[in-house]
Amino acid sequence: MGRLIVVACGAGINTSAIAEDSIKERVIQEGFADVEVKRILMADIEGYLGRSDLIMVVSMMKIFRTFHVPVFQGMPFLIGTKQEKDALLDKIVDAVKKT
Repeated sequence: MGRLIVVACGAGINTSAIAEDSIKERVIQEGFADVEVKRILMADIEGYLGRSDLIMVVSMMKIFRTFHVPVFQGMPFLIGTKQEKDALLDKIVDAVKKT
């Protein structure tokens, strides 16, 4: 079974697409053939929380709840420096390696 990273935002369009593309590119570079990256609406998150393949949530908006998987704030993909974006990608890769 594969593993799933969801990138969640309010509208599920532009902001999550930027993060999704960056994470997918890094996942491919790292050779994680069994990791899917999917962007979703935060309103649809409930449908993903019970999935056994869900390994993390990358949120493009402020969230006020806890999840059973690691959660990363994805704003560096939009407004961060290259170093901040790379540091976030490193954290995501480290979390994937631990699953």
